[in-house]
Amino acid sequence: MEHLTRPWRLYGELAGRATRRELAGFDLTLLAALALAWHAPDLAAPWLGALDLRPEMARGGVLLAALGFVLLFGAAPGVAVHARRLHDAERSGWWLLLPIAAPLLLLLPGTRGANRYGADPRGSERAAPVPAAESVPEPLRAAC
Repeated sequence: MEHLTRPWRLYGELAGRATRRELAGFDLTLLAALALAWHAPDLAAPWLGALDLRPEMARGGVLLAALGFVLLFGAAPGVAVHARRLHDAERSGWWLLLPIAAPLLLLLPGTRGANRYGADPRGSERAAPVPAAESVPEPLRAAC
């Protein structure tokens, strides 16, 4: 559940890294909010009937307000999580300005371990395995 809430909590944090799961969670929640906003005129229909407006104007105004609200409040976390996802693939967030390359780069697997943008967001289980002390030969153990 962390991958669904983390992008919204770190809405202005461009530094660091994000996993593909975190990006997908954000995109799915934004898509669900947009779908709900698309149906806002239907949900508001009982209250719109009481207003002395033309029905198509009232529905259009509600739709515009709902979609604008979702897009306004989803823009900052969207840019931040997409930039952090590019950081995980060892790319700069400026790649988001390229409309063709950016979606392809977001699908790249992240680098293992820490990179110049921060620690691995998947934790130490994804880092390269460290041999146990028993498996290291005696001459190499003495050199360490």
